[in-house]
Amino acid sequence: MSLRPPAEPPAVGRPPVGRRLLVVGRDPGVTAVIAVGLRPRFETETGTTGAEALAHFAPEPLSLIIADLAQGDLDAAFSIRALAARSPDCQIIVIGSIEHAGIVDRLAGLHVYGFFTRPVDFGALVARVSSLSADEDSAENGALALSRSSAKVLEFLSAHYADSFNLQTLARAVGVSPGNMARVFLHDTKRNLRSFRCDVRVEVAKQLLVHEDHKLDRVAEMTGFVDGSHLSRVFRLYTGRSPGQYRIELRSPRPEDAQGVYVQRGCGPRRIDLSPVPLRGQSGAQCAMKRAASAGARSGHRAAPSNP
Repeated sequence: MSLRPPAEPPAVGRPPVGRRLLVVGRDPGVTAVIAVGLRPRFETETGTTGAEALAHFAPEPLSLIIADLAQGDLDAAFSIRALAARSPDCQIIVIGSIEHAGIVDRLAGLHVYGFFTRPVDFGALVARVSSLSADEDSAENGALALSRSSAKVLEFLSAHYADSFNLQTLARAVGVSPGNMARVFLHDTKRNLRSFRCDVRVEVAKQLLVHEDHKLDRVAEMTGFVDGSHLSRVFRLYTGRSPGQYRIELRSPRPEDAQGVYVQRGCGPRRIDLSPVPLRGQSGAQCAMKRAASAGARSGHRAAPSNP
């Protein structure tokens, strides 16, 4: 049995009105899996950094922020504070390495309810989110919970979403029988594996469309679709927009945020740069070239090519 993309978008229940989740992080597989996994309970959005989220996403209040911090992301705490300022009751969960543990102290005064180290324990993360939203969960939805095998499926998908594999291959990686794995996953997530993986691929494609200049065929290759036509068809099915429309919309920041955002830091404000940041696997030099080209376009001059 192969895991082919579904012919129809996933049939999941609508999240409760007003419950919005923002997942930020430079690992597109991790952020996509978290966003898709929690989508039945929240309206979810993903971003590379908190600063990007400030520039691109609507100012409606957030219920939860899950921030996967990259090494050296010095503005992370200030970005999270700025986001939380828009949503005073927003709850926050931080993912990072042991070196990032001190950031929780820098978020003092905010509603920080967890710090998870890498690799992410998706079962524990979902359990923490469920405990935070227990009072708002309806009797119909019940509490969020992942079995050990379903948590391992999410871990596998976060790293191998673009790979071609069948149900038997996935079951061997998880360590259970294919039938039992599929049945338990459907029970835990209310989604079948094919639909869930396709949704994760679309979510990663969204991030690549915004942060990379690749042609559609290349984005399709990086996310596990057959070609650009296949990606475009599935993308429109899941989002209601073409990949080109999505790229244009998300690359057009709101005018008031185009130059940066200021947040309070100690005795004075600190400016958060909203320049593009690299996804995992993209070099800082590539990102710098994009910033130079963008600056040249705004000023009416072409950026000078770098010497070989």
